[in-house]
Amino acid sequence: MRFYLTLWFLLLPLFAQAAHKWIVTYAKGTPYTNEAYIVTDRWGILATEIKKRWDQGYDVIDIEQGYTRWVAVFAKNTGFETQSYVTRRVWADFRKALAKKAQQGYRLLDITHGENLYAGIFVKTKEDNTFSYFTADYYDQFRKKVKKAWAKGYAIDMIRYYEGQWIAFVHEDKNTPQTLDAARTWKAFQKIIKERWKEGYFLTDLHFGFDQWVGTFSKTKRYTSQSYDLANKWKYLNPLIKKRRKEGYQIVHISEGW
Repeated sequence: MRFYLTLWFLLLPLFAQAAHKWIVTYAKGTPYTNEAYIVTDRWGILATEIKKRWDQGYDVIDIEQGYTRWVAVFAKNTGFETQSYVTRRVWADFRKALAKKAQQGYRLLDITHGENLYAGIFVKTKEDNTFSYFTADYYDQFRKKVKKAWAKGYAIDMIRYYEGQWIAFVHEDKNTPQTLDAARTWKAFQKIIKERWKEGYFLTDLHFGFDQWVGTFSKTKRYTSQSYDLANKWKYLNPLIKKRRKEGYQIVHISEGW
């Protein structure tokens, strides 16, 4: 019996990794050039690489952490005037940093959580950088708040689930129709993606939280076509990304979940 228990604990991480998913979402029509990405196992290493890329004229366009990996996507010709990042250990402290950055004229471009660390990428653009966010404890309650935000002329930038709360980051935009969808399994969410594409929507945000995939779909003019790839290990995505680039696609979002 002890042998089987030991074997189970040894195999458990392998089972977990097999269940884990990386999702890379692509699009055509983006203005980005010279796109590149970095994968590492620690935030400290990634932070150093981000600074190096900034010195080379790149901007961060997406960041994600999942299953011992940190990933950042970089590009040129983003339209960003300047960038910075903020890290905090607890959400309450990150909220304070959000408020400070907003006062400085920045907007939140992306946020992820890993290694007990919240990491947020902030940008300044020539457009209105005003943003806000709201939270809810339960998803049904959250959806009602999202609908109210749409009715008031706001659009979703991203949705996250941190420390037992659903969080929506929004900005004023009355001209971009959006919809919010969720599914317990990736197989079910794939069907949603296909239906939304048929209706003229593009997937503009994807997050896995509280055991479900939640995606924001938008009728944006920024994209002309979209696709995605998934794999349980990042090394399997490298050749897929290379193939997509030859087809004219660029990475617009990276997600991870189970």
